[in-house]
Amino acid sequence: MTRSALLVHLLLAALMLGAGIGAPGASAQQQQPRKRFGSPGTVELGGNTTFTASQSVAGGKNGTWDYDFSLLPYAGYFVIEGLELGVNPAGVTVHRSGDTTDVQLRLLFAPSYNFRTTTIVTPFVEGLAGFTSASVIQTGSTHSNSGFTFGGRVGIKLALVERGMLNIGVQYLMITLNPPGATTRNGSNEFSVSAGWTVWL
Repeated sequence: MTRSALLVHLLLAALMLGAGIGAPGASAQQQQPRKRFGSPGTVELGGNTTFTASQSVAGGKNGTWDYDFSLLPYAGYFVIEGLELGVNPAGVTVHRSGDTTDVQLRLLFAPSYNFRTTTIVTPFVEGLAGFTSASVIQTGSTHSNSGFTFGGRVGIKLALVERGMLNIGVQYLMITLNPPGATTRNGSNEFSVSAGWTVWL
């Protein structure tokens, strides 16, 4: 075999070897599963608009019901399949009655579990715990109280577009806003129906 023929054979062998090594890698890339909602590392961003029925509590006795609208931003991160660590970082609720305005600022941690299904519907259950600061503003005076807040939310997430979800839920919050020296609970019990939109990355 001449030197030129030998070089041709070596070149062909090298090309075949390279093709053999590259093919499995390309096949593995094609077979990687598409990222899905709820998988580890998924980030969820959005918020909810909430309609709230609120019952005041003073001196351990239930008062009348009020009705409010609020806007709650949300951010969450999936640490394992279905388990999401979320937060409502800056919830604001404003209620006005006559010459009195009640403003509540709320920070809630919101761990949740999202149940995987084979449809566009993802049921979820969410715990809520955090802190609420409330200011009551009247003509010529303002007073503030703060305290812990606990509750939960259940609902569904509807995947209406590829990475966008309509969220519908029912929420309960027990808000404590005791003034200094209080011996019984003061605050409110809130039942909410919420709807919102989130995207996942």
